[in-house]
Amino acid sequence: MGLLAPTTSCDGEEELQVQLRSVIITRSKAGATVDEIIDDYRELTGVHLLDRFYTHSALLNYLFGMEGVWCSTDGAHGLMLWFCRTARTKHVVDMIQAQRSPRGGPGGSNYRRYMPRATGAPVNNFQYCYSTAGTQMGGPGTQMGGPGTVESQDLFGDMMPQPQPARPYRVRRAPRAERRHPYTRRSGGQQRSAGWRQSRSDELDFSMYGPSYHRHQLVGDDFFLAIAKWELGFSFDPGHDIDMSGLCISGLTLSEAAKRVEMAPFIADHVLVNVGTVDLLHGRAMIDLIHDFNQLVARFRERNVEPIMTTLTPIANSGGRTTMAERLLKLNEYICRTCPRTIDLWKHFVHADGTVRFECFQPGPRKVSGSIMPHVLWNKLGRQHMLGVLGNEIAAQLTTSEEWRYY
Repeated sequence: MGLLAPTTSCDGEEELQVQLRSVIITRSKAGATVDEIIDDYRELTGVHLLDRFYTHSALLNYLFGMEGVWCSTDGAHGLMLWFCRTARTKHVVDMIQAQRSPRGGPGGSNYRRYMPRATGAPVNNFQYCYSTAGTQMGGPGTQMGGPGTVESQDLFGDMMPQPQPARPYRVRRAPRAERRHPYTRRSGGQQRSAGWRQSRSDELDFSMYGPSYHRHQLVGDDFFLAIAKWELGFSFDPGHDIDMSGLCISGLTLSEAAKRVEMAPFIADHVLVNVGTVDLLHGRAMIDLIHDFNQLVARFRERNVEPIMTTLTPIANSGGRTTMAERLLKLNEYICRTCPRTIDLWKHFVHADGTVRFECFQPGPRKVSGSIMPHVLWNKLGRQHMLGVLGNEIAAQLTTSEEWRYY
């Protein structure tokens, strides 16, 4: 008796399936594992799939029942990979399904790793079917130790190897870290779990400066932290109650950033700073915002660094001409007027009439580990747009300012 998937939330069955298909299609080139589907869905919607389905088995049953969704196995590692058939990927699906079965390999050594495409049973059942095939084919009276057992083993012995516990290599699985996340430029989950990273030529030493972009150290709150994690592939620092990576810290305020800069063992010569949104969300008065901002800039200058201050992008969960929105505009004006090095990000996240480009933000607010106030963070499009803006601004400065030339 199969497990039944629990009833989904008010978002609707159709919306859930559309979201799941989009997650699977994103990884259509290499296939998506169940863990990747869970992680990508959480990144897309902020909801953990196991909060809806409770168990992996129920989620697998639901995926098996979705039209156009199918799975295969990775012959090298024995992983279940999920694919989604669309009009654009139909030829790829047909090509994969037309491949010869691994049973054709020498000695049939990969047969037990092969999962028939036609089966509708979940992953928990397909190996069980192999182990019981002999007793089922033996007919009535074929019990453990009975004559039908020996007969069925002789009949299927060539096709279906018996389990060999003495050969542990048969059940080994390659580390999950070998599969790369499409949102990151870096592989090596073992390195990230250990807090160590091999820096690229266009990155600063991660062990000293934390996340960087084109040799510019990043200092920011959850917005920069999301870019460092999901777009640049930097890991979170282990052993903390809140998410952080270097000086990209969840819930970072202006005053806390000033303290971090003062205490940090290493500050790079070129620093990109995006801080202040958390202060606005917590309703800080304008005079306090200016004071804390000046303190932050002063801490950098005490360390002989002139930071590149970015203006703040619109706060998507505060539309219209609210007090918070007016304070944000005033703070941006103050940043541009008082700092010699600035990058105006705000203008790239609004339309010509000043309205917010909501397509660059996630669909709703979500909790972050470092603040009690919900945040509407940038989505994938917004993060990529942000990196493009920063890259263009850095390139423009490199070609016009002697102070920025460091290559």
